[in-house]
Amino acid sequence: MSRISRKEFLRLAAMAAASGVLPTRARADGGEGAEGSPDADEPPTTAGSPTAAGSSTADGSPAADGSPDADVIVIGAGLAGLSTARNLVRLGVDKVLVLEARPRVGGRTVNLSIPGGHVVEGGGEWIGPGQDAIAALADELGVATFPAFYRGDTTYDLRGAISRGFLPELDAKQGYDFIKTATKLDRLCRQLPEGHPWNAPDAAAWDGMTLADWLEGEASTGFTHDIFRLITRALMAGYPERISLLWFLWYLRSAGGILPLILNDGGAQDLRFEGGSQLVSTTMAEQLGDRVRLGQPVLGIRDEPGKPVEVRTRAGVLQSERVVVAMMPADLGRIAFEPGLPAQRQRLVNGWARLCRLPIVKLSVIYETPFWRSAGLNGAMQSDRSPLQLIFDNSPPDGSIGVLSCFLSVVEAPEFADRAQRERRVVDELVRYFGPEAKKTVAYVEKDWATDPWSTGCITPLTPGLLTDAGPCIREPVGRIHWAGTETAVHWSGFMDGAVRSGERAAGGVRGRCLATSRLVTAAAESGTRSPCAACAFAGHRTAVLPPGRPTLVRPRPTRPAPWRRRALAGPSRRRGAGTRPARCPPGACRSQTEPSTCRRMDASWARRTPA
Repeated sequence: MSRISRKEFLRLAAMAAASGVLPTRARADGGEGAEGSPDADEPPTTAGSPTAAGSSTADGSPAADGSPDADVIVIGAGLAGLSTARNLVRLGVDKVLVLEARPRVGGRTVNLSIPGGHVVEGGGEWIGPGQDAIAALADELGVATFPAFYRGDTTYDLRGAISRGFLPELDAKQGYDFIKTATKLDRLCRQLPEGHPWNAPDAAAWDGMTLADWLEGEASTGFTHDIFRLITRALMAGYPERISLLWFLWYLRSAGGILPLILNDGGAQDLRFEGGSQLVSTTMAEQLGDRVRLGQPVLGIRDEPGKPVEVRTRAGVLQSERVVVAMMPADLGRIAFEPGLPAQRQRLVNGWARLCRLPIVKLSVIYETPFWRSAGLNGAMQSDRSPLQLIFDNSPPDGSIGVLSCFLSVVEAPEFADRAQRERRVVDELVRYFGPEAKKTVAYVEKDWATDPWSTGCITPLTPGLLTDAGPCIREPVGRIHWAGTETAVHWSGFMDGAVRSGERAAGGVRGRCLATSRLVTAAAESGTRSPCAACAFAGHRTAVLPPGRPTLVRPRPTRPAPWRRRALAGPSRRRGAGTRPARCPPGACRSQTEPSTCRRMDASWARRTPA
């Protein structure tokens, strides 16, 4: 059988992309506004001073004046929860509390210290083109990015055979079959309604089969099956035999297609954060100050009509007008809801918690230098069957030391379960791929997500049936309880960007639903100066009451383009969703009866200027 060169394979793929068959890059929409070792319980602390904002007390006892402790309580101080709180404060909702069970912020992002004063990520790490929400947030916070290292050949371990190059060894038939299969999946994912895959005409059929079932009827070579097994192991911690086809298509749809997911350089693993990804969360927490309370796991939430929502922690009971739960659905089982959750929502929680997933250990082996680079290798390895699913060069930007980060599931390789033996076995695997110099280690760090008491794994692909049965309620509020988290995101679900977008969406939803009756907005309406916009309820807009005959349209401040787009753009970012909702409210939609009115950008100073 004739062999096809990697260059020829890329040329064929490029021709397919140019003809519109394959996507060339991820969507850059902003249509959706969404995470060490086990953390021991610690006494409740705050990220700032001992007491929280407003009239609440440090031990969680009710405020002395009888008012609610907060307008909004956010549960979870990962990217989604902190993004929610940050956006609420920017909208003028100053009485916000964030409760976090761990003694740290960041959720499923965590920095691990390594020699030389550097850090390496034990959780979420990379961002790429189209992930404008997390890129803009990091830029606003002053957290810089740098390109991940991919210069050189990648190592592949497929069916036990090791090869090196830009792509694994393949012949013309294998290349054609993979391109054909990937193209069809890409076309199918674009048929899904954005953010509502369960509404697709064929949703029931697609959710009734696995990805492996579909591949059996579409792929004609074992190579294609092996590559998709590699993809699902690496990106979704699961196997094609267990993953719902509909969920897989939704995952592709939320990222803008299959290419943004499977590409490293120029794809979802394009950039890294200087100082580690957790720095985004710690910086947000520092800005929120004593609104963030650590070491306070939530035990229960009571939402009774006519009364404030009660949030019960080990330290006491807190009251608020609204609650935002920024946790993955599987973790909601630790909270007692009164009254109980609706049946569909409860099925979502139970189904997510019962999912078969690969518990992941993300570990890093440190060397004096990145020695593999001098051998023409980029430090990356991908495998469909070996104990190490993925390996990446995670060295600091200056290359002063060498770091190889690996993903491992002890379910697949039980011989790696013993922590004392794991480091030795991992190094033996690295020697297979990078030679005897891989034995000369300097340090070893890891984060075992299977032992984390506050996260049910890190990535959770859905099995057949759950998405069509319970998916429609994933973003729907229950009473005065709202939901955030990367799993709820319309774009980049499962990624850090999706978490940030979900926080933006949740903040806008809370503002639109609850603040119309809050002390803040009531005072604003009585003053006759400002009132909330009931038409858009969009994070970043407000209604300004202007004198008759002087209508003024004020555009929102433009967001800065993502780092990888700055060289190509001379002006501000054009991503949709960055303040591009209709600027004028529909007639009669605003609460103020004074005309005319326009939607304008909200800022925190408005809340301070509004009489209480």
